[in-house]
Amino acid sequence: MNSLTHSLEWPLGRAASLLASCLALGATLGAPSILAAEAPASAAAETAALQQLRATTLALIEALVSQGLLTRERADALLRPAAASGATTPPAAATPAWGTPRAEASPQAPVVRVPYISETTRRQIANEVRKDVLDASLIQGWAKPNTVPSWLSGVTISGDVRVRVQQDNFDGARYLDADAGLCDIVGGNLPAPCYRAQGASPAWSPDLSNTTNDRDRLTLRARLGVEAKVSDETRLGLRLSTGSTSGPTSSSATLGNGFNKQTVVLDRAFVRWAPREDLRLLAGRMANPFFGGGLLWPDDLGFDGLALQGELGVTASIQAFGTLGAFPLQELSVGSRDKWLYALQLGADGRFGASSQWRLGLAVYQFADVEGVCETQPAPTGALAGTTDYLSSQYPANLRLKGNTLINLNDPTSTAAPTWGLASKFRPLNLSTQVRTQLDETLGVGFSLDWVHNAAFDVTDIRRRAGTDAVLQLVERNTGLQMRVDFGRASVASAGDWQVFATWRRFERDAWIDGFTDTSWHGGGGTNYQGWQLGGLYAFDKRTSLGLRATTTRNLSDGQINLSSAPLKVDVMQLDLSTRF
Repeated sequence: MNSLTHSLEWPLGRAASLLASCLALGATLGAPSILAAEAPASAAAETAALQQLRATTLALIEALVSQGLLTRERADALLRPAAASGATTPPAAATPAWGTPRAEASPQAPVVRVPYISETTRRQIANEVRKDVLDASLIQGWAKPNTVPSWLSGVTISGDVRVRVQQDNFDGARYLDADAGLCDIVGGNLPAPCYRAQGASPAWSPDLSNTTNDRDRLTLRARLGVEAKVSDETRLGLRLSTGSTSGPTSSSATLGNGFNKQTVVLDRAFVRWAPREDLRLLAGRMANPFFGGGLLWPDDLGFDGLALQGELGVTASIQAFGTLGAFPLQELSVGSRDKWLYALQLGADGRFGASSQWRLGLAVYQFADVEGVCETQPAPTGALAGTTDYLSSQYPANLRLKGNTLINLNDPTSTAAPTWGLASKFRPLNLSTQVRTQLDETLGVGFSLDWVHNAAFDVTDIRRRAGTDAVLQLVERNTGLQMRVDFGRASVASAGDWQVFATWRRFERDAWIDGFTDTSWHGGGGTNYQGWQLGGLYAFDKRTSLGLRATTTRNLSDGQINLSSAPLKVDVMQLDLSTRF
């Protein structure tokens, strides 16, 4: 207790002394420093300054009382002498205007003397305030010097919860007659077993389990994150989230498992080193470091690897930026064809006019060794079993969604179930731009455009790796485009904020790896579709909002009779209740 008292005595003593001095001066607020009849021209200004000091002193005392650091009885006792002395103080004489003759002083003008508070009294007041503040700090525990580490002041804790009601409506299959085969439809979606029965190259969406039955569900997403300032240059971040390791693009958990508990996974774990304001290095599992409009990377996706970011001022209103990254996708213990993503994005942002801003980015993504390679020999046996990277080029089932063209990687003699790999290589070029204009202090309109083109698509290369001529009939479909417009608040955070938006998207089958797409589109994500999304957000409380989105999409056709062109129409309705801190 003695050490605690000593550690608080100096700052509290200073505060108490200051308060005592303010009280002493506050007692004189109504009294001029000389006779009212002989006041100088600066008396009014001096009186105004003293009145301001008195108001500040009263506010300080009230703040101490409201925080529990000073009792109301002690505050009244401190204010009583000042109030008594100021009650009889006459108003200060007005300073005459420039050029106005000064009035003669009256010989009978009353003399108002300055009340005097001795140094002993001031010291006594300071000691009493110090004791009250110290007692309150010990009781409430807010000033214990060894209880809270100093680094805790640099820690930020955040979290959010989203509850979603979702309805997926599929266009049911329609048959010509009762004797028609399972896949002989004349309307509606092709049944899922028709996709799952594929075994030869090329193939599309072999994992579909439902294309005709409507689905209603309730999902939950909860996240809790911590970011700590280790030093002026280094920060670290951690975040836990609902979800599973079965796919990278969604953190939502579907409710309805007999009240069983949900799985929590490590969603973020990164170090951020910024030796300069315009240069930073991120390492670990981080948020998406690239700028974009949402066509390529979903919000829930995390990146594992390294990213280097920098900015450079070009003019007073334009700034260039760049991001360089390397991210491992799959590391092989017995092979040399590890899968990686290498990416470079360059861009600029700036302002034009008084209320408009824009941002532009051009990126190239190199997915190294993700393409499938057909095996030419049976799997090794005996001592060689498990020592080679046999079938290591497969596109894993826990990653793929639907849309990409696939090839069967099994050797020609195999009778096993197909092992699927990506038919195309992927080196997409991406152009993203956003423009936003504020119409007034609260409302604005924004427009964004995303374009992607897979420059690595090559039918000749696909034929060589697949070992079959069937894919020679494959039509090139490797471009995607999205346009979005929104109106309202740029960020829905305060009660009463709102935003509405509309998005159009065309996503060809081999423009992007389907496993890294937004699952809110096309009934679970993927590529090879076109459609609309309309929605809005309304905050009915601080950082708490309701959101509604309606999405309608259908498969694209390449003009050939294959499962890529098969009919698949999905309408999705999502109602979200979200809050965060």
